[in-house]
Formats: sequence, C-alpha cells, structure tokens
Amino acid sequence: MFRAINEYMAKLNIVTDEDLARLMNDYLAKQKNIDNFSINVNYNRYIVDIRMKKYSVNSADKTFRKFVSATAYPYSHISVRYNEDERVRYRYVTCKENKNGVYMDIIISQA
Repeated sequence: MFRAINEYMAKLNIVTDEDLARLMNDYLAKQKNIDNFSINVNYNRYIVDIRMKKYSVNSADKTFRKFVSATAYPYSHISVRYNEDERVRYRYVTCKENKNGVYMDIIISQA
C-alpha cells in the first residue's frame, strides 16, 4: 500500500486548502471523543495530531473513518494505516478532478 499511495501522489499536485483546513478544524472541535488536536502544515502536507479521551485501535479507526467522510473530496481518496505501539498513523490523500490533492499524516493516540 505504501507504493500505491506514493504512485497516487506522484500523479497529483499536492497543495494546501484553507477551506478544507477550516472544515477539519470545525469537524474535530465538535467530536466528543477527542480530548485535543492540532493541525500543522509542513511542505504543503497537513500533520493532524488527534488525542482521544479513550483510545483503542478500534475507536481510532472509527474516528478516522468519520473524519474521511467529513473531509474527502468527492472525486477520489486513498489511505493506509500503520499501528505504532500506543498510537495509530494514517497516510491519507484526497484529490479533486483537476488533480489538486491534499495529503495528511494523521496520528491518533491517547490524550
């Protein structure tokens, strides 16, 4: 999957999207199972750090899937998950029909 995401990203123009960033912020702020979060940008890539009140791999997966439903562009998206001890990391890319895409590195862990 790592290669598939890299190949997918190679065909896109990775950019930041302020409207999507506001949407991410608003969405995460409303979630009752999230203790706190931060959204940072590094080289046109979003780093989203989510700290859950009650963390488990299953609850992180549910949180991520709802996050994707709220933020994915309608044209296309792809993601892969890595379990890392006390946290889960997702590589998530979504793009518009014009091939402008947004990349996110999402880390979900215990608060």
